[in-house]
Amino acid sequence: MRTEPLRRARALRALLVACISLLGVVVIVGSGGGSLGFLPCESETVCNNEPVPSPAAGMSPTWYTALVGSPASFTVTTVHVTGSLSYQWQRSSDGGASYADIAGATSATYAIPSVNLADDKTLFRADVRVDGVPTFSVVAFLAVSSVPGVVFRDDEFLAANWLASPVPGDTGALPAHLEESLASGGNPGPFRKMTFQVPAGSGSARVFYSSLPSTYDPAAQGAVYVIDYGEDCIDLPPANPGSTQSSLVIEQGGRRFLSNTFDGCNSSTWRAGMGRASLAPGDFRLFDGPACAAGETCPDFSASAAPMRFGYWRISFGGPGGSIAHGIDNWKVTVWKR
Repeated sequence: MRTEPLRRARALRALLVACISLLGVVVIVGSGGGSLGFLPCESETVCNNEPVPSPAAGMSPTWYTALVGSPASFTVTTVHVTGSLSYQWQRSSDGGASYADIAGATSATYAIPSVNLADDKTLFRADVRVDGVPTFSVVAFLAVSSVPGVVFRDDEFLAANWLASPVPGDTGALPAHLEESLASGGNPGPFRKMTFQVPAGSGSARVFYSSLPSTYDPAAQGAVYVIDYGEDCIDLPPANPGSTQSSLVIEQGGRRFLSNTFDGCNSSTWRAGMGRASLAPGDFRLFDGPACAAGETCPDFSASAAPMRFGYWRISFGGPGGSIAHGIDNWKVTVWKR
């Protein structure tokens, strides 16, 4: 007879449900066609009352810039999803107002063997079903240029090529900072190490870094369409407690602009490929310098614009007087024209 083991199993499950109810924890695995279930009692997620990760989907890359004739591909990734996955890719040429199915595009990756100018400013959407139920919808943006991008990069970080400009903190004090060009330990090879000291009375230290050779002149070289930015980042001892964020900087006409996309280092190993592609003027904000006049495009990407110099910005958060170290490697800016 199997009655007694079954009775014990049901009693154990009832006890577990009661335990979960007391902790205020509900565990749902999957979404829209996934399954409802309970984690075993020995699970640290339940015992420590930690939040259970939610099912999610993402797109890689989300933004992409390509040269005419080159390939492009986008891939959907999912985490914490149970059940059978199916996909339907769609295309929009009107900024997302409407989408049309792409025939035969039903796998996790959608690839274009050779992009053309008709693909410029196209949105690609992947509708994801779990066990046949619509569950996720993720979108990617493609920009296309007819000419190769102008590339500025640095993976050696010689001191003569960079200018550091510390920014006053809450009390007006400038943070102490130290830059070192190290021959090894990068991703790979040489890299730059930065150490900030948080000023007294402040919770952060901020420094601009300008790449002196990295200047683009739209009047001489042509109007800018979009800009791609990338870097590798790492937290270094001493980094605890503290955190560091990084973003692209454009200096133009006595102003400094920050990319609205901030990436956190937050790792003791190299985080590769931070940054974002297809940055347009609306993806930046004015940090300092003269205010932008009504109707003025800031920063200015037009053929009559002032020269722009590129760099990066680091802000480290920590306790007053604390030191926070971090590194950068494979810094790269690509200026795309039409």
